Amino acid sequence: MSIYSKITANSYIISLGNTGARFSDPRSRYYKVLEALQDFKVTHNEWTIDNQLQFADLLNEKGIFEIKKDNTVSADKDVRLKTSFLAQIGFTDADRNITEVGKMLIKNSEQISINEFEIATDSFLYLKQFLKYQQEGFQLKPLLSLLYSCIVFDNNLPIDFVMYVWTGSRTAKELLSNIKNYKKYNNYKDTVFSSVQQSQNTIIATQNVANFFAKYNFSNQKALKEMLYTILPHGKGDGFKEKAISLFYDLHKYWENKYNWSTQQKEAYINEVLKGRYKDVSSKKPAYYLEALFDTNNLTKKSDWKAIIHFFEHTPLIAAETEANFIVAYHVLYMYIKKLSVCEEYRDLNIRHLKLLDIFVFGNDAIQLDIVFWYLFKNIKQHLLKEVAITDETKYKSFLEKDQVTLGEIYHFLDVKVANIIQSISSDYPEIQKIGLKSFTNKKREERLLQLINTVFTKEHIIWIFSNLYPRKDEEVRQFIKEKYQEYEATMPALFEYLLAISFYWLTQEQIPLCYLLTPNLDANLLPKTHTAGGQADIILSYKNKDYLIEATLSDNDNQRKMEAEPVPRHLAKHILEVNVNSMALFIAGQLDPNNLVVLRNYKFSTWYDGSRSVEQMHILPLTIANIIFLLKESIPFEALDKQFMSLLNSPTNDGYKWFVNEVNPTFEYDN
Repeated sequence: MSIYSKITANSYIISLGNTGARFSDPRSRYYKVLEALQDFKVTHNEWTIDNQLQFADLLNEKGIFEIKKDNTVSADKDVRLKTSFLAQIGFTDADRNITEVGKMLIKNSEQISINEFEIATDSFLYLKQFLKYQQEGFQLKPLLSLLYSCIVFDNNLPIDFVMYVWTGSRTAKELLSNIKNYKKYNNYKDTVFSSVQQSQNTIIATQNVANFFAKYNFSNQKALKEMLYTILPHGKGDGFKEKAISLFYDLHKYWENKYNWSTQQKEAYINEVLKGRYKDVSSKKPAYYLEALFDTNNLTKKSDWKAIIHFFEHTPLIAAETEANFIVAYHVLYMYIKKLSVCEEYRDLNIRHLKLLDIFVFGNDAIQLDIVFWYLFKNIKQHLLKEVAITDETKYKSFLEKDQVTLGEIYHFLDVKVANIIQSISSDYPEIQKIGLKSFTNKKREERLLQLINTVFTKEHIIWIFSNLYPRKDEEVRQFIKEKYQEYEATMPALFEYLLAISFYWLTQEQIPLCYLLTPNLDANLLPKTHTAGGQADIILSYKNKDYLIEATLSDNDNQRKMEAEPVPRHLAKHILEVNVNSMALFIAGQLDPNNLVVLRNYKFSTWYDGSRSVEQMHILPLTIANIIFLLKESIPFEALDKQFMSLLNSPTNDGYKWFVNEVNPTFEYDN
């Protein structure tokens, strides 16, 4: 029987999602998978390996995931990985049968509306599921503990606290200690280090070291190795522990000789032996390792070696007074770097899933609760850490998979009336009592959107993005937005629609009310979640007494005609018949298909029939992205621009392709 207690390799980090299923657009992807599962399960009841392989084919066919059958990970396993979080969050059961709440997500994703909390119904459903969600090894409900943290930090929660500290806070005691330490140190690294030092694992490691020295001495390499195996946990096996043990001996050699070696010898040893060993302590990046030991992320000949050596020798590891203390300090160093590395691995995954809720506003350095939810949750702070994980797995699954209509059905303390939230908000913003919650939240969103437009989506920035949207340079565009604001996660077509709407704000000399740009398709950070659902125009803007329906696509050639030739005139006809007879459509694409141009132009000279109703003629103006760039650059007064539109639309030319090539495009031609 071993004299040592085992330390688990589980890092116990909150993981909202699965690292085996990384994708930038979970909202769209989860809906598509559920939709595919709904059809698939009609004829495939069992979740067998054979059926999983067939579902892999279906996912490939629909373009939802690319699942390769010649991959290192088998196709059936890949399917299970990519759909696992749907089960973990309650939208399916373990056999991927769609649950009650999963069916509701499909419905809410197809018909997005805004509820009484001024949040989109699909986002509200995600909120309810994440409120219920719990993770193995955690007493706390992750979202409740995050909400508590937001309140404690007065709704300005540092993003590094979220990513590196909150993620590892398993109990109320640990979370409160981490909050206290973060406020004391004002940085996540010292907080995480302190947390590791005080952890149960370090207590076990200290006892294991004591048990070792009670029976053996340091020179007994076989016994030492056995003990080191217990305090250097690694989920991928002993081979990885061997690397950590090798580094342990090399660091110990420095510790033994710190009073004997010259500065030159120390510098040479660090450079030649220790410098590049970050992978030996489970770090994917050198920074965590180098900063922990040498207070720098880059060691060069020009570095201040006197300062580096001084820092190194004052770390708990090299400053250890005894070999027992040295071993414990190495355990702490190993666990600290390992924890930071795992947190880094889950960073983007967690943020993307938190954005699904649409209750958090993400800044560069901090996150905030959007105004309604700030006033909702801050008044129930005392309850948030009292709700602990359900230990009965059957009860938890039943709780998770049920569609609770209201927040109060999930937890009684969340039975908060909208009227009470309004009353709470009115203490700081009395105007809400006069204008109501909807108008108040829209006003606040408009203020934020205006700032976003004036700083991120300026006319110049939109021109740059449009120049890279066609031909498609998606990654460059995403990186551009990330540098200017934050990560953009939805599709490029959704971004195209969104930026076209903002473009018309600029084209009308800022005269279009911002409320036209605030749709249910925007998340809490005012970025698009998805492209506009079918059945309506992508964008509808009103200026003076006229409505402009903007239809956008990034498809080209024959596919464009198949996708757009029928919906565009149908949307316009419906709008003319039911909303405003004084309406026109702008059809905007990267490249215009000649046959589609012919079809769309035809409605200038022919009738559209809708049952007993009809529209005698319709004005549909095709434009390319290059044409829009031209308009943004030229800054033509919109009244004059509309006259140009109408002059072109009233041309006698009926061949749509010739009309565009000879008349429309030359009018708005952008010379790249």
